[in-house]
Amino acid sequence: MTNTKPCILVVDDAPENIDIIRGLLGEEYKIKIALNGKRALDLAKAIPQPDLILLDIMMPEMDGYEVCEILKSNPETAHIGVIFLTSMVTPEDEQRGFLLGASDYITKPFDPEIVKTRIKTRIAVTQKERLLKEQIEQLKNDSLQVLDEGKLQKIIEIGENETSEFKSTLRFNLYTKKNESRMENQCLKSVAAFLNGTGGYLFVGVDDEGVALGLKNDAFKNEDKLMLHWHNLLREYLGADMAQCVHSNMHTIQEQRVLVIKCDPSPRPVFMSRDGDEAFYVRMGNSSQSLKPSEMLSYVDSRYGSAR
Repeated sequence: MTNTKPCILVVDDAPENIDIIRGLLGEEYKIKIALNGKRALDLAKAIPQPDLILLDIMMPEMDGYEVCEILKSNPETAHIGVIFLTSMVTPEDEQRGFLLGASDYITKPFDPEIVKTRIKTRIAVTQKERLLKEQIEQLKNDSLQVLDEGKLQKIIEIGENETSEFKSTLRFNLYTKKNESRMENQCLKSVAAFLNGTGGYLFVGVDDEGVALGLKNDAFKNEDKLMLHWHNLLREYLGADMAQCVHSNMHTIQEQRVLVIKCDPSPRPVFMSRDGDEAFYVRMGNSSQSLKPSEMLSYVDSRYGSAR
């Protein structure tokens, strides 16, 4: 992590508003200025990109809503947070802005404490998202990257066994189309079992017959959001240190995008903790099973020894 000040792009055609924002934020943040929408779009793509955009709504030629829509439709700039600046906001205005991808609204005249608090909160979210993306990259193992579709297909053709398992979806019940945590739990359970054994592969987006369904049903906005969600599940319910043993990446299999998770044997016992329960899973044939306390202690002694 560097000590570089976060960068804020202020987009407003009124110099007096820019001066107020610069006076409020100039000491803590690096401030870039754009007097119109076209210039804002150019600066948003420039390297280094801003961490946040403060965007006036009422501007000539191109208003803030149009600028926001273009920013969010471009993969190069879609990740940048946008806060609208406006003198008056109605529920309809808020709804329109949030549907376009804005994070918040700040009303004029500016209240210094509100401005500072909302900016600080949004910048913290941006920095957390950036850190998570970096951690996701660490999850990707070179050996997983070089596996092409043909090699992955051969693993699938062997079928489910002690080192390979298929899950149709990450979080949606394909029958009811509802988001259910038990789907996530099933995936986490399998990963924990692979970690506690000799390792293995989990294919998410493949049915029991080895047919790739893809992950469209899970309805993530994009693959980055999917990976962030999966990475958060691993950190929260299996342990942040498992990043070194769990290598996740998206692959094209049978013309569908599938999440492939390669698990290495863990150097410590791995427990899955969620909803107040803690369980220890191992692979038994084609499935993952939890062990009773006495069984778990015996297994841990034989598998991990002093690491218990």
